[in-house]
Amino acid sequence: MKAPKTLSRADLQKLLVTDADAFTALRFLRQRERMPALAELEAAGEQKLPGTAGALADIYHVLWAATPVVRDDAPSDRSFFAEILKGAMATSAYEGLHAQTRFSELASILGTLTMGDTIVANVSKGDAKKLQESADAQNTADETEAEAQKAEAEADMLGELAEQAQSAGGAGQPSSQAAGLSAQAAEARAQAQAARAAADTAQAQADAAAESLMGKPGSEAAAKKLQELARLGLAAAKRAKEKVEEVSETLQTWGFEEGELTREGIPEALALLERIQNNKAFKDFAKILGRIKKIAARKARSKEQAEGVRVTKFETGRDIKRAVSSELVALAHPALRTKALTRWSRGELRLRGEEAKQKMGEGPVVVCEDGSGSMEGAKQVWAKATVLALAYYAKLRKRSFVWIHYGARDSKNVTRVYKGGRLSPRETLEIAETFLKASGTDFERPLTDAMNTIRIEGLKKADIAFITDGDAHVTEAFLAEFLAEKRLRGVNVVGILCDVGHTSDATLKRFCDGDILRASSFSDADAQEVFNRL
Repeated sequence: MKAPKTLSRADLQKLLVTDADAFTALRFLRQRERMPALAELEAAGEQKLPGTAGALADIYHVLWAATPVVRDDAPSDRSFFAEILKGAMATSAYEGLHAQTRFSELASILGTLTMGDTIVANVSKGDAKKLQESADAQNTADETEAEAQKAEAEADMLGELAEQAQSAGGAGQPSSQAAGLSAQAAEARAQAQAARAAADTAQAQADAAAESLMGKPGSEAAAKKLQELARLGLAAAKRAKEKVEEVSETLQTWGFEEGELTREGIPEALALLERIQNNKAFKDFAKILGRIKKIAARKARSKEQAEGVRVTKFETGRDIKRAVSSELVALAHPALRTKALTRWSRGELRLRGEEAKQKMGEGPVVVCEDGSGSMEGAKQVWAKATVLALAYYAKLRKRSFVWIHYGARDSKNVTRVYKGGRLSPRETLEIAETFLKASGTDFERPLTDAMNTIRIEGLKKADIAFITDGDAHVTEAFLAEFLAEKRLRGVNVVGILCDVGHTSDATLKRFCDGDILRASSFSDADAQEVFNRL
């Protein structure tokens, strides 16, 4: 992808039909340099809508700014787009869209791309031809206007010089210098008048070209054109609103925050979102994930409220009932009473206060996910949704999160450790997309890896969620060693059986705590039970 055509801030602002300031123009130009999609849309748009760079900058402004305005004095060659924008902003679709894009860089850029693409795609061939004619005519008018202003300025300067020379010569015959300057001034005025006439003619031609496109003001053709452009603005706003809402829902479902998603850049963020939205397997997965994640969030909040411990803090004031013991002694002691009473009158007594402080940072949440081939399909969907919901729960609780994707004894298992539950969107997507499809299942390796990770973390009270669809042999020696260390470290193991088809929980029962949870009956209550046990 080649770099976009160089465009200065001043040149961009000449194309604008909104009240976007220099700072907004510079911010858009910075995004234009970083966003290949903007440059591609601009290049495609120039074939149908001259000044597309300005149109995209205007769209970006009306989406990002708090109270954007479309100017009433838009140049005639820009009135076509100005009316589209006015039409869009007069709709409830824009109001709903703007509520989501205001001060959001990601949503504003996404909305700009979507609205811009819709507008460019719906400019007819006839309008595209007339738009180019109008733009060419206006460019000619601008050039002749600049020439006329230059000629008028030169004529004014020569006229002043001639007057000064005349005054310096006094009454009588003017000097040869004054006469020469007067002749030059007269010639310059004639040239300026000709330039002005050319400029007026060029502007009249530009206005005629714009009128050919937009219709004569007040005419039936003009009213029809305005309705047509308003409909195009509405269509663009509706499509952008749908796109932004879709992305917003994806962010919410997956537990992504805009700041962490755009940390690597908006192009990277949009590419990652496109990967999610274009993956058909994620659609059913997202429905389950969204539901379980909400349960995880509720449980995390309830634990925060229930587990607060009371810790003492100190403050100042006049409440003697809460005064610390040293202040009570001072108030009772004859030698210290005067100063203590002074502190009391000023509200400077040291008082004992209390504040709730959350107990955060318990042991890690370790998830062992079965990646054997038999998990493919619906069982994998449930497993992935549960893994990511647990990851989200760990993040909210600031607990380290460990993901172990296992298969057979000889398969290359995947182990990832995320301190404090901090998973980037890219890391989250890696978990969702990784599937070993291993032949066979081995329980000993993932359980060993889980306990080793807990040991390395140096934390007790860890939770292991063990997700599988079947049974695997564990030796008595391994089981005895695992259960001993499990008791020593206060580790809790929750078994989750993806019980579609033939399955068995016999081995799970030997090392898991409590009843084995079954995905086939994963109602909200069942899903909540997973988090109840952590």
